[in-house]
Amino acid sequence: TPYADANWEDATACHTHALQDHDCRSISNPTAATTKDLWGGWHDAGDYNKYVNFLYETMIDLLLAYEEKPTAWADNYGIPESGNGVPDLLDETKYELDWLLRMQQTDGGVLCVVGVQNYASASPPSADNAQRFYGPATTSATYTAAAIFALAAKQYNSVGNTAYANTLQTAAVNAWTWANANPNITYYNSGVVASGEQEVGGYETQARKLSAAIFLYALTNGN
Repeated sequence: TPYADANWEDATACHTHALQDHDCRSISNPTAATTKDLWGGWHDAGDYNKYVNFLYETMIDLLLAYEEKPTAWADNYGIPESGNGVPDLLDETKYELDWLLRMQQTDGGVLCVVGVQNYASASPPSADNAQRFYGPATTSATYTAAAIFALAAKQYNSVGNTAYANTLQTAAVNAWTWANANPNITYYNSGVVASGEQEVGGYETQARKLSAAIFLYALTNGN
């Protein structure tokens, strides 16, 4: 309240318990040495898992919607960021982009998923205290992130948020470089972590690579 209907409000932030998003650990080696702070972003569904590859259509659609008709998107939709001089659509996509940046590793690769084992869940989200894990960086997730970062950088440049746009451009280039150097890294999470299978096939991976190339070319003028 007042930003959510009574049916959807929650008293506190979700997934801040021990061994959750602020202390998320590798599913293949869940020790303290692998901990990462992967808070934020959108839940995929009622199960609260978060998938990089599932973002592709949603984020590309939102960012292209802004690019194609920027005047349609106001700064007064009644979200906490309303009135800050940035269209609320871009405020919302930034919340997801910030999480996606946390999923990127220093070498440019992007982790593919954050989730739980055995379909653990609870309602409301703040009551869910199941341990959360992340999956490894993969080629498809990294191309997905490269495409999203590059398209987003163009939009944030257009509203004068050049520092953030530069961060996104660097992330896009680093992701592109890593994915090209690691073209066949896959991870199938079904039965291991999270619920939906996030890995995509070879054709879809190449389609995301093509999108990343197009958006990077448009962003950098081919440089």
